Amino acid sequence: MATWKFRIPERKTLPGSLHPIVASLLDQRGYREEDERVRFLSPQYDRDLHDPFLFSQMERVVERIGISLSRGEVIGIFGDYDADGVTSATVMRETIQALGGRAVVYIPRKDTEGHGLNTRALDFFTKEGARLIMTLDCGMMNHEEIEEANMLGLDVIIIDHHHVPEVLPSAYAIINPKLTGETYPFRDLCGAGTAFKVAQALFRRFAPEKEDQVKWLLDIVATGTVADVMPLVGENRVLVTYGLIVLSRTRRIGFQEMFRVGRMPFNADKKPSARDIAFQIAPRINAASRMAHAMLAHDLLMESDTEKAGELALELENHNNARRKLSTETAEKVSALVDAEYQDKKFIFAVGEAYPFGIVGLIAGRIAHAYRKPTCVLFRGATESMGSFRSIPEFNIIEAIEKCADLLVKFGGHAQAAGMTIKNENLDAFYERFSALVEHDLREVMTEPELWIDMEIRPTDIVPELVTGIARFAPFGEGNAEPIFSLADMLVKQVRFVGSGNKHLKFSLESPDGLKSFDAIGFSLGERFPMISVGDRLDVAFTLEENVWNGRSSIQLKLVDVCPKGG
Repeated sequence: MATWKFRIPERKTLPGSLHPIVASLLDQRGYREEDERVRFLSPQYDRDLHDPFLFSQMERVVERIGISLSRGEVIGIFGDYDADGVTSATVMRETIQALGGRAVVYIPRKDTEGHGLNTRALDFFTKEGARLIMTLDCGMMNHEEIEEANMLGLDVIIIDHHHVPEVLPSAYAIINPKLTGETYPFRDLCGAGTAFKVAQALFRRFAPEKEDQVKWLLDIVATGTVADVMPLVGENRVLVTYGLIVLSRTRRIGFQEMFRVGRMPFNADKKPSARDIAFQIAPRINAASRMAHAMLAHDLLMESDTEKAGELALELENHNNARRKLSTETAEKVSALVDAEYQDKKFIFAVGEAYPFGIVGLIAGRIAHAYRKPTCVLFRGATESMGSFRSIPEFNIIEAIEKCADLLVKFGGHAQAAGMTIKNENLDAFYERFSALVEHDLREVMTEPELWIDMEIRPTDIVPELVTGIARFAPFGEGNAEPIFSLADMLVKQVRFVGSGNKHLKFSLESPDGLKSFDAIGFSLGERFPMISVGDRLDVAFTLEENVWNGRSSIQLKLVDVCPKGG
């Protein structure tokens, strides 16, 4: 069971018209000034997005792309193979084409080419006649490949958001919000978000009368942002808020067919949430590279023919179903390893032929979340192993990897997620050094599962105004978690186990004084708490939601965890 911790141990009385709990949440999350609260609760596209030309090298980038557009040159677009990379490449390809340019796209195979620019791609772009190439969602670690491109007469523009090395690659220009000394005011854009800023600049310079069209790219920008687990604050909050609106009425035939085949009922009346992107849309896009080739997902997003898009969406759906089954089986294997060997260690290191390379990042993320420990899962090949890291907030993965760079073939990533390739002969040395770094940095951190609850509230606090106020905090995700509350000493009046295998719990809960009662549902809690029965007294942790059934609206507690009264 997770340890419960509280972000707001004591409620505050704050001035203003907001519900006191909403005001307390805003205060705890750092929105203390009126202007900050307005921008958070009511993000606006025109007011809250920064000028793309605030990027220190944007003028140079726009000028160089303009030369290719004016000359009719082929522009090469190299995208990474994950959802952020695929959406980044789509943003840039659509932008170049909308401006009358010619673009060719290359996305590497995850299993045989790995992350980052490579010689095979350079050969492809050279044969296509490109004089300019752009790397999307990658490129910061490709020093040798960019040197080779320069020798071939290719200018390289890096459009990325990953970790910036001490020595920069010799690119023509770099757009990366994390560059040292960068003048752009928001650092946490993903690859698709960074590509979007370039798209904004290009439309503003070369087709200002069409600049509003760039908003139709926000369905894929939002997808990339959520898929890459970017903090949903600041500019990202604006991009995702408006992106969800665009996604609900997307003109993109590929998305329309993905929704139809995947039975996702998204439309103008049922807007998807950031959670829907994270658990339904992004996994399907990522399934392409995990099980086949990411170009399948890119082609689907670019397809304008309904019949062809339907075929691609069905192929992607089949890959996603196979990915889901394989992921479950592999996660169980790694969990067994952790339980047997890593209970008293702070770093989980799983290496084996049984961990398919296509899904190692997914598995590392699941294990890191479940055990709250930095995790590395590697597929072991004949001479080299390749795989992914996922971390916890207290530990910066990429900084630690850099301290082991001499043992690696290549690596890249950011604070919470990274990838690497390593020769098998160096695995033991790497584990010893990296594990020591983790143990040192987390020596005072409890690496045990924990549940952070925003605050304990009273039954009388739960009113429609609170639910409405909390809804304004959406979109929820990294950096802006959905508020979790707790109630103490609730009486179980009714309990039902529902769903396949009695997986889920449905409760009727009553307050200690008997004056308030609530319906509650706990998805997947039936397996964890099969002994709960009528008459039990429980402390419950939950999020709040409006439940509409047969035209009647009521407040429902969506349970996250339960424990015996006072437990």
